[in-house]
Amino acid sequence: MRLWTYMNDKWLLFIGIPLVGFAMPLIFNQLNLSLLFNEGYRNLVMSVITTITIWLGIRSIVIYLWKKYPWEKDPWMHLICELVMVTAYTTLIGFLSYLLYMHTNFVNLEDDYDLFPSVAITILITYLITCIHEAWFFYTQWNISLVKAQVLEKENIQSQYETLKSQVNPHFLFNTLNTLATLIEENPQVAVKYVENTADFLRNILSMKDKEVISLKEEINIINTFYALQKQRFGDNLQMELLVSPASLEMQIPPLSLQMLVENAIKHNIISSDMPLHIIIEANKHGIVSVKNNLQKKMQHKPSSGIGLQNIRNRFSFLSDQAIEVNETEAHFEVILSLLTE
Repeated sequence: MRLWTYMNDKWLLFIGIPLVGFAMPLIFNQLNLSLLFNEGYRNLVMSVITTITIWLGIRSIVIYLWKKYPWEKDPWMHLICELVMVTAYTTLIGFLSYLLYMHTNFVNLEDDYDLFPSVAITILITYLITCIHEAWFFYTQWNISLVKAQVLEKENIQSQYETLKSQVNPHFLFNTLNTLATLIEENPQVAVKYVENTADFLRNILSMKDKEVISLKEEINIINTFYALQKQRFGDNLQMELLVSPASLEMQIPPLSLQMLVENAIKHNIISSDMPLHIIIEANKHGIVSVKNNLQKKMQHKPSSGIGLQNIRNRFSFLSDQAIEVNETEAHFEVILSLLTE
């Protein structure tokens, strides 16, 4: 939408026209109130009519020049045309007003009345009116630019957030395929069941792809389903403990945040009968949630990309100013984050 459609300068007209209409005859009569009302209301009426004509004409000139020669593209042409047009228009209105006074006698002019000083004063006043409208246009343009910048920033943030969300499923699929490849070698029959359950799990998480946040209760349900899926492969070698306060269940969290932490724990740690993996998820009534596991790192052929944890960091940064805390010791790895409140 164009600039002049946003102008909304009615208050300038409602305040400016009566003010200038009253001030002009005062200026011409050397601030003498008695001279102002010598001829009853006629001086005021003619002054207001002249002011309306001049003000609306100046406003039209300013709007035309903003469309024809915008300041940001052709400032000198805008300025030169404005000076010429405003001066010419004001002189014309002043001269026509003088002829009206002379031929109608609606307002009696003194014999020694000098037209040119009056026109000069009127031109100075119209320059002031022009400056007011130019300033208002600049303010309006700045305000529109600010709104557009905010909209673009919001759209950019939303786009980045959507990109981050789109990484979640590929991250899960990558880890799942790695697990499946190992499982096929170890136990093909379990691998078939694993694929079927994985399809069901994917169907559930795809239903959340358009959500920015979900409740902790929903996230826990996802984790329980994922945990049941992993138990098919690891049996009792994988243990998970939930210590979740009921007061925290309705608090919110970006979808699959905790699931990705559980997934990473399984991916990066040895899980065997000799070295079982124990994962603890704890959430208190203050909205602090942690995922902690005993640390028994696998020997990796390739270094971890860190996509999962970084994804969680980035998604939380869009929704909260609370930083994610990562604590690693020789025995344990823990991620602590704050749940979101409505």
